[in-house]
Amino acid sequence: MQIREYLKEPFDYFDDKKSKWLYILSAIVFSHLFLIIFQPYGISEEMSNPVNSTLNKFLFFFSIALSTFLALTLSQFFFRQLFGFQNIKVEKYLFWLLIEALILLFINFGMSFIIPDLGNDFEEELNVWFQVKMYPKLLLILIFPFFGTVIYIAIKRLQTEVKELDQQLLTFKYKYDKTKQKETLNLLDENNQLDIALSINEIVYIESSNQYVVVNFIKNNTIKKHIVRNRLKHILSQTENLPIKQCHRSFAVNLIHVKHLTRKNGKAFLVLNTNFEGLKIPVSNSFLEAIKKDLDN
Repeated sequence: MQIREYLKEPFDYFDDKKSKWLYILSAIVFSHLFLIIFQPYGISEEMSNPVNSTLNKFLFFFSIALSTFLALTLSQFFFRQLFGFQNIKVEKYLFWLLIEALILLFINFGMSFIIPDLGNDFEEELNVWFQVKMYPKLLLILIFPFFGTVIYIAIKRLQTEVKELDQQLLTFKYKYDKTKQKETLNLLDENNQLDIALSINEIVYIESSNQYVVVNFIKNNTIKKHIVRNRLKHILSQTENLPIKQCHRSFAVNLIHVKHLTRKNGKAFLVLNTNFEGLKIPVSNSFLEAIKKDLDN
């Protein structure tokens, strides 16, 4: 998927309270780890400055946690609803991320009136240019927990999707193992003449190759191949209401032989059972939802 297309996708990662709190807490934790470990922006000098007591250092980090908590809580639970940034596209939410850093800047500035900064340089903080220079620093600190939380939620969703699909596969295979595995499927060539007859449970997968399809089927516990002169779409028209479903532009798979769904390098595959040495059939995104729907039905 191109970046331009992705920016048009809905942004639904922070739509529930749990994901919002996860983002807020991760931002607090990351900001502290980042500042303590790397001590950027002159913090290392301030930490070693004898003028700053242990209490001042504690209050400094406490103010960062409090300002981050207040800014992101207001942003996620109040301002997004107030300004209509709910149910938006990715590109619009990235704009909101810029606003969120601005909210954090104002909250952080207001907090300095209550809890003095390290070095007691409050007069410098009143300088507009000082605050302008602070903005990209705050944005940088927000970006990492933002993308980290999005990636975490995306992985959790994918794991849930895989588990659901695995359960659907078990239900699907049970139904067809019991009722239709012995039925015979007559595969016709392009002239509508019988080319080969196989029982449903013998067919493993079908692969398209230009004007031909290669039918991979099992005989005596080994995979055999048979070439039929016909297009994949015409073959699939003969398998309606059967567990043989298209999962890729060039592949159709018999779902009763599928062990589980897996992903590698961002691509989905249906892994066949151990009798076929872990054979993997590619699944394109355009067919994944259709397969899930077939399993549900």
